[in-house]
Amino acid sequence: MRSMKFSRFILGLAATALLSGCFIIPFVQAFKETGATEGDRMALLEPEARKFADAMVLGNKKLAMTVVMPESRSSISKLIRDRNEEERVVESKLDDVQYSEAARKATVTLQVRYYKVPFYVVKMRIEEQHWEFTMSDGWKLRDMAELKEEEESDVG
Repeated sequence: MRSMKFSRFILGLAATALLSGCFIIPFVQAFKETGATEGDRMALLEPEARKFADAMVLGNKKLAMTVVMPESRSSISKLIRDRNEEERVVESKLDDVQYSEAARKATVTLQVRYYKVPFYVVKMRIEEQHWEFTMSDGWKLRDMAELKEEEESDVG
């Protein structure tokens, strides 16, 4: 009888511990997503930079603008509009990330493969993007610039 009570006690304790852990995990994840620590901020940048890069490949300006700082939207929107009129991005690959100010600012270097319409000659350029982190908005793109351009090959 005593061992049966002890077994139930252990089983109840294990169930409580398991359930408690299940309730804690979402709170820990939500805390990490606030970017409270330097490591958390570093982990949060790549998905936002990838979201912007993917939006550029898809030609989805509306999606791209969701990760741009409000004060930079006008200049980046114009740059995107001008590029979309004459070129199509084939691929965009994150090449390097440099963090500064305790990972509250970052410089992202990308390799962008694209072609200009109607020539269909794939070229590659290196772009540099400057991102900033705020506790209220997370990572947002402040500005971007082309660093280097080189020709690759004809598109079949």
